[in-house]
Amino acid sequence: FFHILHTGGATISLTYIASEKIIPGYGGGMSSAKAALESDTRVLAFEAGRRHNVRVNTISAGPLRSRAAKAIGFIDMMIDYSLENAPLQKELSADEVGNVAAFLVSPLASAITGAVIYVDNGLNAMGVGVDSPVFKDLAIPKA
Repeated sequence: FFHILHTGGATISLTYIASEKIIPGYGGGMSSAKAALESDTRVLAFEAGRRHNVRVNTISAGPLRSRAAKAIGFIDMMIDYSLENAPLQKELSADEVGNVAAFLVSPLASAITGAVIYVDNGLNAMGVGVDSPVFKDLAIPKA
């Protein structure tokens, strides 16, 4: 496969945070498949980098309204959760994910390989859901 890429080229794939954290309802083996994808990203980054000077990265996108996401069935709830709990309180757009993809395959990312880049308004950084009733008396800033 890598012989068809130009030396110094790049590949990207899409993953999801369910590879490392529990997302109830996101099942059917997809979370395990995404975990394997992220592991393979690191291994291929080494092999393709050494043999062909090719970079290999993956983007972990947050909840996004797409045709694929509609198949999951609860994407609207995931978007609402992200809006309430992510540091950036806005809906993620396909353009934002695409911009990161364009960056990763450009010379601007020439030293980035083997990485999982989160494009999720910072949701991956959160340890708890701040919309929980236990935080009702905490002065949590809103957008």
